Amino acid sequence: MQSKREVGEIWPQRIIERCLDNKANTQASRISIQRTISSMSIELNTVPEAVEAIRRGEVVIVVDAEDRENEGDYICAAEKASPEVVNFMLGGRGQLCVSILPDVAKRLDLNPVVVQNDAPLKTAFLTPIDIREAKTGITATERSETIRRMASPDCSTDDFVRPGHVYPLLAKQGGVLRRAGHTEAAVDLARMAGLAPAAALCEVLDDEGGRATRDRLGEIAETENLKIISIEQLIAHRRVSEKLISRDAEAQLPTKYGNFQIIVFGVQYEAQEPVALVLGDLSAPGPPPLVRMHSSCFTGDLVASLRCDCGDQLHMALKMISGEGRGAVVYLPQEGRGIGLAQKIRAYGLQDNGLDTVEANHALGFKADMRDYGIGLQILKDLGLNEVRLLTNNPKKTEAFNLRGFDLRVVDQVPIVPPVNEHNQRYLETKRTKMGHQLPDM
Repeated sequence: MQSKREVGEIWPQRIIERCLDNKANTQASRISIQRTISSMSIELNTVPEAVEAIRRGEVVIVVDAEDRENEGDYICAAEKASPEVVNFMLGGRGQLCVSILPDVAKRLDLNPVVVQNDAPLKTAFLTPIDIREAKTGITATERSETIRRMASPDCSTDDFVRPGHVYPLLAKQGGVLRRAGHTEAAVDLARMAGLAPAAALCEVLDDEGGRATRDRLGEIAETENLKIISIEQLIAHRRVSEKLISRDAEAQLPTKYGNFQIIVFGVQYEAQEPVALVLGDLSAPGPPPLVRMHSSCFTGDLVASLRCDCGDQLHMALKMISGEGRGAVVYLPQEGRGIGLAQKIRAYGLQDNGLDTVEANHALGFKADMRDYGIGLQILKDLGLNEVRLLTNNPKKTEAFNLRGFDLRVVDQVPIVPPVNEHNQRYLETKRTKMGHQLPDM
């Protein structure tokens, strides 16, 4: 590990090059790494470095978002969990657990420890177990044997007794792309290292028994020569390095704006079905095509609600693309800026009582904007695009093209400002003043 650096300090070129030691060695990746690192007060390794450490049987530290659990966990592959490794991990002083996938839980007849999981982050604890040969099950050696046996493809219920001292955690199939937690990150790292998709993990506490700070985790990583990465990095890496979409259906779609091709995509591990509407030859010579990344809005798109500008923007985008003879609209099922239709209507109710759109989301326990554009970027790559002119007033959409490390570049952010009415004026003012949308003063 290199020495720590303060937030916002510009990183030396040699560190940037080390962080980019993977297939996504692009200018967009460089920007992604710089932004990710500069947002942290500790120095991060790359995901490939952490995967290689896991493959060698080493422990790595994985941190999650500061607005989530804000913790760091020791993680190692289950099949590499020697007594020495387990003893070191127990020094983290958190709960020693093992992340497993649903097929293993089913084979070992491991059930949730409670019927109704009302924990804030829905951590899926299963029946704690010990290896059958254990005396008490509490020693590092006995827990090591339990963990390694769980990683074996032929393990069975007869190999274990219950209750025990090793707590299995049920990871979601699809890993951090389904749930951005340490449970899923642990399984992902083991799988990516070519090992059994099971991993031991333990939270790292400080000397007073609280969660170790980012700085303290950096010190541990430096002192113990451990690799350290974030769950955000792992999500970005997987979205770049793994293709998660497939074309499920295609047809011609004549509209009043022209003859479009409609493509419905399937998304691995998810039920959503995003859609692309493509007009003309996107690879033809000329300026980069106009592209609109549009999040679904039942009220605005389908019933012409006046509370937002979504429907107007969708039709303006189709008209502008039609005027140029080529372009694409990617329609993403992210209702209510990612909170879903029912929650959006609840937010409307709060706005009826005086809150603005941001305050309403916060009152319901959500961020102002929960959307993710990784799938939309994969769709644009599937359409063969490298450069686009993006139809948006939201600078964060433009930034998303860099944040995910794709070889996609926005050469122009094209404004798409619909008419203002008495019902959406405050909404648009809030987007301008609180969310940074590039809109005129209302």
